[in-house]
Amino acid sequence: MLAHTLPETRFAITHASILDLDDLAPLFSAYRQFYIDHAPQYANHSQSSEEARSFLAERLAVGDSRLYLARDAQGKAIGFAQVYVSFSSMALCRCWVLNDLFVLPDNRGQQIGEALLAQVEREAKATGVAILTMETSPENVPAHRLYQKMGYVREMGHLHFVRKLA
Repeated sequence: MLAHTLPETRFAITHASILDLDDLAPLFSAYRQFYIDHAPQYANHSQSSEEARSFLAERLAVGDSRLYLARDAQGKAIGFAQVYVSFSSMALCRCWVLNDLFVLPDNRGQQIGEALLAQVEREAKATGVAILTMETSPENVPAHRLYQKMGYVREMGHLHFVRKLA
């Protein structure tokens, strides 16, 4: 089991497993609620905590995403990141989509988001991933600052299209 501890910040980052579901599910629901409340395109999405928990349980059981969980010194879950494996046809390489990143509001400003991103990057490099990509809403300015601070560059000239099938 991965255990990345930064002594100066007093938290640890581990791979989440199904055993972490009870701690991870409320974080995931809070993350989703933020976007449902702040991004108009998500206003009609389900706010059900049970549906969110079920979705996470399936990801953990199937293993089609990687989840990282940050815990404070007392073991309380305070943040998470989730990535999905993908590929770039143009770059001819594996890439990861950093789909979700969340830190509890009371724990922000403690470099937890930075540590989660750094852990994702270390593991991506170790497994031969060449590109990390993500998207966030235009309203989430603190996330924009964090990503830029961590070396992510906003790509211009691309449009993001969505077609809902269900």
